[in-house]
Amino acid sequence: MDYDKKDSRMFDEASAQKQMADAFSRDEPQSEVSLGDGFKLPSSNHSSRKIQTTYTIRPEIKQGIEKLATKQGFRSSSAFVDLVLEQVLNQSK
Repeated sequence: MDYDKKDSRMFDEASAQKQMADAFSRDEPQSEVSLGDGFKLPSSNHSSRKIQTTYTIRPEIKQGIEKLATKQGFRSSSAFVDLVLEQVLNQSK
């Protein structure tokens, strides 16, 4: 199969260009999370059943998370994020 040849029935160049332009030009409203006075960064590691998941974040956020996790004594940033998000979710109830 020759991938250099585009079948016009399956690929519309103009439509693809428009979709890409739309995808990267949207300004999504960013809502801010307000953490309550009782919010504290976790400093201990708890173990419980976990599932693997993936999120996409900016590189500077990832670096900040890793620095905070190390500062708080965590061996992994995922354990730290797990406990931080648990606290955020508990406060939003």
